[in-house]
Amino acid sequence: MSKQTNKNRLLELLYDHIKQYNFVLNKQLAEFTKKQKDGWDKFHLIFLNRSEGWEINIGMLIRKDIVENIYHKASYFEPKYHKTTPTLGITVENFINDGKEYRCYLNSENDIEKCVTYIENLFIKIALPFFEKYDSLKEMDRVINIKNGESIFFGPIYGGSLGIILVKLVGNTNYSFFLEKYYNYYKNFSDGFYLPEYEKLVKVLDTISSPPG
Repeated sequence: MSKQTNKNRLLELLYDHIKQYNFVLNKQLAEFTKKQKDGWDKFHLIFLNRSEGWEINIGMLIRKDIVENIYHKASYFEPKYHKTTPTLGITVENFINDGKEYRCYLNSENDIEKCVTYIENLFIKIALPFFEKYDSLKEMDRVINIKNGESIFFGPIYGGSLGIILVKLVGNTNYSFFLEKYYNYYKNFSDGFYLPEYEKLVKVLDTISSPPG
């Protein structure tokens, strides 16, 4: 079978295994999405095209609409992308962070079943607990807003903006500290390109006196 056929077959078989958890397959994007009342959870397969076949990395993403709706009042994103951004995202490999590689290789038809079993195992043992653990804004705030150092979830562009929104929404008493920390970060990152976006976001947050209902 062709590389694309192998990829599609893997996605179809994997969906048969995990659809019981209420995730829906988008084959074109190679992602499985579970809609929540306040956003969504996504289990994303990242197919890296190699000469031998596919190298598959695995991502986990959570979106909270309340956070994203605030962020996009100030963001540089085009409106058509506002509903697509995750609030929290990381690969399985970076989340476990034990120096091992958590990927599989789909080089031929014979690899399909093996990859399905491997990915399903990671879905059940790593992704499902991940989605449950980080479902709350308070838990997101705890793991993202770290006073000394950076969180494993901190993104170079989005991390500080996400962090300050969470601080505000959960009533974190260290708001002033993180306001300054992220201001200094954006001032020095990418020649200050994202600082105006951050400053605009802070003005939006100034209008929020309590967590929106």
